[in-house]
Amino acid sequence: MKKINWKELYLDLPTHVAEALRAARMKPEQIVLKEDGELIAIEGITEKDVESIRTLYNSDTVKDAVIDLVIPSEVEGSPSTETDAAQPKKVIAPKKRGKKYKTMAKEIKSGELYSILDAVEKLAKLATSTKLKTVELTLNTVDTGLRGELKLPHSTGKEVKIEIFSDKVAADIEKGKINFSILLATPADMPKLARLAKVLGPKGLMPNPKSGTVTENPEKRMAELTAGGTLPYKTEAKFPIIHLALGKITQDQKDLMENITESLKGVGLTKIKSAYLGCTHTPSLKLQLGTI
Repeated sequence: MKKINWKELYLDLPTHVAEALRAARMKPEQIVLKEDGELIAIEGITEKDVESIRTLYNSDTVKDAVIDLVIPSEVEGSPSTETDAAQPKKVIAPKKRGKKYKTMAKEIKSGELYSILDAVEKLAKLATSTKLKTVELTLNTVDTGLRGELKLPHSTGKEVKIEIFSDKVAADIEKGKINFSILLATPADMPKLARLAKVLGPKGLMPNPKSGTVTENPEKRMAELTAGGTLPYKTEAKFPIIHLALGKITQDQKDLMENITESLKGVGLTKIKSAYLGCTHTPSLKLQLGTI
């Protein structure tokens, strides 16, 4: 078994940037897929640092790269064999961004802050060349562990698959059949759910009172969630980032703007370091938060 020699990575970047990327266990091929906002969310990385990272680690420089910076792991008392050392682990970087993406990126001014109105109008123009048009809001927050529920004024257009816990649902889960994105349960169901925690927990599907998925009236709760104006949110497990899908860029722009505004207010502006708005397969635009 082998592992990456992190000490040999990012020697061409400033020391503090290299240390931050190593601490986050961010591989070069992963950097290419990350939005600027996601990189800034890494502790110790600033907007200026992102520019230096992009210069050296971008889709062109990392394209089809084979990273051999690996060292064999050692079992105590058992040194690595020459065969292991001679066969480094190969990590293939993803392909570079397409021409459409690069063309769209030229329409966005680096470092500029966009109002919600300007951002939505800009995305509406950019998204004409893409098939998937979901509006995605990425929030860099001050800390991990943030979670809650947003009450949006308009539907997000996303179909939510909800199940209410029962013996049949439990049997399906045990068979590996999970056909829902939200599972509701009553407090009395929790002892039965305990044995399924190892399956549901890693997928973020375990009912929890904090998220409103454990309730005395799951039928009423289901009606609220399927109405389309209720949107649960939480930060990623290891990073202070929240991803929200707020609708389609083709729907009424006023409705989109109100959903975006209420999302920012609902999470709490004091808890948000920066916010980026994008569409599926488009670059993102940094939002101006000071006027909200």
